[in-house]
Parts: sequence; structure tokens; C-alpha cells
Amino acid sequence: MGTFVTLTEVLEARGSPLEEDEVWCLLLATADALLDISKKPGNMCTVLSPGSMLLSANGSLAFKSCARSEDVASYTAPEVQQGLTASTRAAAEKVVYSLGMTLYWCADYHLPQNQPVQISTELEGLLLSMCEDMAVRRTDLLTVLETCEFHHKSSMLPSPERLIRQLDMGPEFLRALEEPLVVLELPGSILTKKGKSPATHRELSVVMPNGQSILVKCEVKTRGGDVFDMIVAHSNLVEHFYFGLAYIDNEFFFVDNDTKISKVAPDSWKKVPTTTFVLFFRIKFFVNNISLLHKQTRHQFYLQLRRDLLEDRLSCHEETALYLGGLALQTEYGDCMPEVYGRNYYRPDQYVSKSVMEKRALPYVQAELLRLHANNAQMLTNESELEFLKQICQQLPEYGVLFHRVIREKRPSDGEIVLGVCAKGVIVYEVKDGCRSTAQNFFWRETATISSSKFIIECRGSRKKYNFITERSRIAKYLCNLCSAQHKFNNEMSSRQLSHSLVSDNIVQYAAVCRTQSSQLKSISCSETPQDDSGLTTPQEESLTKLCDDVAARIEARVEREVICVSLKKDPKLGLIVIVGEDTIGRYDLGIFIASIVPGGPADKDGRIRPGRLISLNHVSLEGVTFSEAGEVMEGSPEEVQLIVSQPKGSQTTLMTDGRSGDDSLDEIVSVMMTPKASNRLHVPRDVRALSTQDGCPIPPSLNCVGSEEISVELRKISGNLGISIS
Repeated sequence: MGTFVTLTEVLEARGSPLEEDEVWCLLLATADALLDISKKPGNMCTVLSPGSMLLSANGSLAFKSCARSEDVASYTAPEVQQGLTASTRAAAEKVVYSLGMTLYWCADYHLPQNQPVQISTELEGLLLSMCEDMAVRRTDLLTVLETCEFHHKSSMLPSPERLIRQLDMGPEFLRALEEPLVVLELPGSILTKKGKSPATHRELSVVMPNGQSILVKCEVKTRGGDVFDMIVAHSNLVEHFYFGLAYIDNEFFFVDNDTKISKVAPDSWKKVPTTTFVLFFRIKFFVNNISLLHKQTRHQFYLQLRRDLLEDRLSCHEETALYLGGLALQTEYGDCMPEVYGRNYYRPDQYVSKSVMEKRALPYVQAELLRLHANNAQMLTNESELEFLKQICQQLPEYGVLFHRVIREKRPSDGEIVLGVCAKGVIVYEVKDGCRSTAQNFFWRETATISSSKFIIECRGSRKKYNFITERSRIAKYLCNLCSAQHKFNNEMSSRQLSHSLVSDNIVQYAAVCRTQSSQLKSISCSETPQDDSGLTTPQEESLTKLCDDVAARIEARVEREVICVSLKKDPKLGLIVIVGEDTIGRYDLGIFIASIVPGGPADKDGRIRPGRLISLNHVSLEGVTFSEAGEVMEGSPEEVQLIVSQPKGSQTTLMTDGRSGDDSLDEIVSVMMTPKASNRLHVPRDVRALSTQDGCPIPPSLNCVGSEEISVELRKISGNLGISIS
């Protein structure tokens, strides 16, 4: 692509400021270009701006007149604004002011006002010296160039041309090809004792989701986990648990962390030191709720799925493929501006797959992509990237499925069969004319066992067995372990989704999640996998399953809830009811609750508080704290106390026999599922309640257990003065 894009368009497309090394390289290239221009009389401009600096995919720079829509005055030297004439040499110094202001703007792009610019003192000092109002104090262009050249050499930065190519827009997997080769070497402590021998040294090429290859130097007995950890550390990837290292043997096979690379590599890699074995850093576990992913993780998902679509590894209807292509164009180019780029600013084969190109005429594809790109105007990069992933999750049934070819044992001639393993279960596909169609589903809740002697799936209800033959016996074992890992991941993600729902207090979402959780507590077992890891149903789990069903039904019957913030002033003259103790179910605890409102007290007069969960007090969270910890927070509270309470909407609910409302007991049950029991809790019998008043009514003797009196006093100090009863 030979067209130019402005610096403004580059920053709008990426949605973030330039990094320090990028600023240094761009400053070096621009200063060099401007000095060349200054040698030709009459060609020197006096004002630069982010909208007038042009970058090309071939690594070159150009300049154009500032756009009328820009705030040019911000980038114009004071003497130019005053209309003073000057020589060509002086004009070169005036453009220094524009250049300094332009690049400082790039380093400050989209940063909050209270966040400092993320550049070094050296670079900031240089840019500020370029932006001096008085021309005589301003750093001249030659000094800027020499300073940049010295920093460039001492810091061993990439060439400015390479950086400009990287800043230019288009598919990241093409720009990554211009990246210099990254070489990583496993530390000596990881290598075996024979690792010092050159005969055992080997090389691995790890292909990243953006297409970049990383060369890893290791040795024959290196394990998969060592290589994976090094790649993760180099990439600074936080949520690495979604990914794995895979090799291709007709399909992708993930390498277990404990497996030696030599076990899966070809014989030539083990025998010939100069042979390179290729691994791929790929998604192993897919999520349905993309919003749960960290932004960095989400980008890796985008990169892989973008390539999988383009290379026909992920089936997609052509209309959906074109729509996704329009989102990818918005992500990688920003707003559609054919009047600037021309109508051929992209290559269609880089945005839709070969199969789509074969079904639709090229002019149609080009026109549709242009139209769809224009429809996404004003979407920021992260917004269009997120929408791209959401559309794949919602529209493509094959999203998250790992494919492996098998043969039916009893009907081997029925055509090609593909097994798809995903977080929800196993899917059997029939392949006809190169297209996959679903023939049968085995969801985890319906699956009793999976055996790796061949690959056998046994249904839970009918106990019917389905036998499949794999090319090699170890593939059957691999598929069995893959199923077990996906099943475990599915359960973990369900718990995480439930936690997310609880935090957001989205009770309507509780119901669906609870029902899902209850069904997923049922399990599969793999004959060569420890049964406990697969989650075989136990009596305890069965009771929890019933509990989940009950929670779901009760939640669906009561969906209206609110979180309120109330400030109350203490009233030391009023009596109170202090409820001391804790209710427990198994290993779980229920939190801090407002069980009732004392008539005539501050809470009653305020009128907004009803029985419910006490979330925080004076900005201190009470979620998961012990009674003694809650007492410490209450004891140190000032005269005016701020409470945050989660409570049912509407009129005050009727208390249950144990002093709590029906709605609060529901919160208890949901908490049971998510809050581990702390080991340092004070154990007080469920039926014990302390009735006390400020004028000295004694605490019942039955409460005289370790620490109970002290806690009663602490709770009384604040809850009684506020006119609420706490449990």
C-alpha cells in the first residue's frame, strides 16, 4: 500500500498515545527530513501539525498544508502568529516549535488530565526546549537531530523507517512480518546437566497470534511449560491461562506443560541440531462473555480469530464474513475516508477469506466492505474490536470449538467425521463437500464417561456408548484429556460468571447462572483421568445442586433490588437490639446483615433503610469480614456514619422466624455458594441473640463465649446509636 495516512489518523485508529521509543524514532525521521527540505529555498513550511504529517507503509514521511479544521494556532510559533518575516534558516527554527508541540500532543494523546505524560525526563526536556516561546531560547533543528541520533545509537532503537511502517495502518499480521526476529534463550537453571553440550541444543519457532515468530533456544529435553512460561513472560500477558502452545499434525494439538518437546517433535528435530520445530501460541479455552477478558487478552483473541476467519479455519456465512470484515477495517484503519486514501486503500483478500471471494464477485466484495466500513464511523479501535468478537461469539456456532478427525467404529464408510471439543461438550460433525454440519451433541451434563482406550462417549441417561476410532491411540488419550480440561474450564467459568453477577448485583442474571451452575455440578469422568478432577457428584454436591435450583426459582420470583447510600447521625439516647453471632452452612458464611429497624431511631426516621445486606460502612467494605473486624470498623466510626446497603425495593419485608427477611435469606444462600469460610471466625450458636440497651440492660449469660461480650459492645456502639439491628 503506497498511500499516506496522517499522524492524527494513526492515533485515532490505535486509541492510545505514542510510546517513548516511537516518539524518539519519529522525531529523528522528521528532523532529518526537515533539514533536507530547508536546504531547498522556498520549500520550507513554517507550521506542522498532527494532521499535516503523513506516514507511508514504505517507511517514508511527507508533509502537507495544515487542514482548515485543525486548531493550527496551538502548533504555530508565537513569532509566526505575530506575522514576522524571516529567512529560510529562521523558518527552519520556527517549524521546530510546531514539531515539538505535535510530538508532545502525540505522547499526551487521550491521557486523563490528572495523569502525567509517560515519557522520560530526557525526552520531555528536549520537547519542552523545542516549544520555547522565545526563538532565541529554542533548541535548533540540527541540535534536535544530533540529540536523537545519539539516543538512537545508545538505546539501539529500530530504524525510523521500520517504526513508520509499523505505525501505518492495515492488518497487524502483515506489519509483524517487518518486526526484527526476537530470540529467547532458556536460562541455564532450566536446562538439564547435558544442556551445556552443543549436541543437545535445539531451536523452536513460536508463532504468535499477530503472526510474529519468536525463536526460542532450548535443548532436547526441554518441557512445554518452560517454553510457554518464557513466551508469556516476554509478552507480558497477564491472563495466560486461556492460551497454550500447539503444534500441527493435520490439526492443532496442545502441548501439556509437563510433556517434553521431544515427545511431540518430529524425529528430525531430535536428531539434527539445525532443525527448527514450529509451535503456535493459540487460544485453548474460549469464553462466551468477552467482557470478562482483560483488554490485552481480548486483543489476542481478536488477532487469532481474525486469522482463523481469513484462513477458513472458522466457518462463516459470506454476509457475516463481510460484516466482520467491515469491523476489522474500522479497527485497523479508523474511519472510512476514501477521499483521503482512495477507494483501494485496502486489499479485500486481507479482510475476507478465499472461500468468500470465490462465492462473490470482486466488485461486490469491494463495494460491500467499503459500505460496511463507512457504517462503523466514529467507533474507536477498542469498540470495533470488541464488537468484532461479540459478533463471532453470537453468530458463529463453531466459535470456541477445537476440531479433530475421527472414524465411527461401526460405520467407517459414512464419510468424514470430525469431533469438536469445546467448553460445553463434544460435538460430532459430518463433512460433505468441505462443509461441516452438526450430527450430534454430547453436552457435559448428559455425558457419564469418556474413555481413551478408543474414544468412547457414554450418555448419562440411556447409558448408550458411542465409539470413535482415531488415527493413533495416543490421539484418543489426548482427546480424553482435552475433554476433561474443557469440562473443568467450563465449571470454573460458570463460577467466575456467577461472581461477576454478584458483584454487579444483577439479580436477573443470578437466576440463569444459578441454574447453569446446578446442572454443571453434574459431571463426566474420563477412564484415564482422576475422577475427582472431573467432578463426580457427591452427596454434598447433590445438596448444593438442589440449593442452586431453589435459589434460581426464588430469585426469579424476586428480581427488584436496589443499592442505596445513606448518611446517619448517631443518637446515644435510644435503646437497641444488637444481634450478635453468625449463621453458617457448611464451610461458608453469610455476611453482615441489617435484620430489623429500631422504631424511632435515626434509621427509622430517615425512612430509606430496610432489612438487607450491609455492604460497607464509611467507605470500608464489610463483604466477607468477621464480626470482630466489623466491630473494629464500627468502633472507629465518626459521629456521622455512611452506610451502603443492598436491599429489596418496595415496602419493608416481613421477618422470618430467625429474624431475617425472606429476601435477605436469599442473599445468604447466594453468598454460601461464593464466600469461603474464614478460619478465624467467632463461632456463636445460630439461635443466640443479645438484647441490650444503652442504659445497661444485661447481656444474656448464654452469650458468654470467647470475645462475644467485646464484640457485643463494639456492635452496640454504632448499630444501636443508628437504630438498626445487625447480624
